[in-house]
Amino acid sequence: MKQKNELSGIAIVGTRERGGIRAVIENHIQAGVYDGYRHYFIASHDEVSMAKRFLLAFTSLLTLLSLIIRGKVSLCHLHGSMKGSIYRKAAFVFVCRLLKCRVIFHLHGSEFAMTYKNAGATYTNMVHFVLNHSDCVFVLSDYWKSYVESISKNPNIRVINNFPSPVFELIYEERNFSKKPITEMLFLGHIGQRKGIYDLVDAIDLLRSQSVGNFRINVGGNGEVDKLRELVANRHLDEYFNIIGWVTGEQKHQLLETSDILLLPSHNEGLPIAILEALSAGLAVLSTSVGGIPDAISEERYGLLVEPGQPKALANAIMRYLGTEGLVESVARKAHELYSRDYSSTVNVGRIRNVIEHLA
Repeated sequence: MKQKNELSGIAIVGTRERGGIRAVIENHIQAGVYDGYRHYFIASHDEVSMAKRFLLAFTSLLTLLSLIIRGKVSLCHLHGSMKGSIYRKAAFVFVCRLLKCRVIFHLHGSEFAMTYKNAGATYTNMVHFVLNHSDCVFVLSDYWKSYVESISKNPNIRVINNFPSPVFELIYEERNFSKKPITEMLFLGHIGQRKGIYDLVDAIDLLRSQSVGNFRINVGGNGEVDKLRELVANRHLDEYFNIIGWVTGEQKHQLLETSDILLLPSHNEGLPIAILEALSAGLAVLSTSVGGIPDAISEERYGLLVEPGQPKALANAIMRYLGTEGLVESVARKAHELYSRDYSSTVNVGRIRNVIEHLA
């Protein structure tokens, strides 16, 4: 007789758009979350026009419907965020419930709470439907667990920490913390207001006015790349910023390998994959006290946090790292210990597979 995991299949539904959710899905597959199961990735969203997005969502729903009817899958792992994603995921949940396919809804939305608070009845009803009719809801931190419990009736809400590709964990083993002539800082994320990149420009302008130097910031990400380049040029901050644009694969690996500090002054977040990549690779982190970030960086020995939208506080925190001998190394080492204990691929793959083996 065949074992259960040989009979079961898993549909993984999420975005193809470049960014954190896509990275999480890829890391799950690479780290072995679905090993032993047939698994099928279904793209329900991409960086295309509105009309093409609607068509993609419709065809992805038909794809899932076909897989369930043909007996190919018994579990659907839905990755979602907010706004339009909720409407798409509600359709997937409806199909799964109708055809008795189990559902995991994996919530990633950094602005989910704000969107829910300001939304009308139709949207909030869709949120309730998705949360209450999923067999299990994955959230990124204790903060998000408490929030989701406050708006849903689902008793099965699990904290599943994002984790980066296991290849980044190898960087830490080779890291050299000896002092360098220039401190290399790194920004990884969508280039726009939500990630705080313009606060960072203001902070660096303040540091320049105080004649603080000997550092450089590499900026990797998609979004408002040209706008940022123009702003940096107009403020005459070119010597401090190297704006690369979207990075992935070997280029991201090299940036994590050569950088000392990750800067991510976000205004809203879940728990950014960039922070976990930094912790795994041995970077010190400077971020903001929003979303699930304070759950991970709960003490200053694990990283420095400031309030969002405060360039002066951000500049002062950068100065602490630059001006306190040994601080970057001590923070990076303690944070890596925390990562290994709570956020590594090994720990979280086990947590996810426990749920999958119960449901599939």
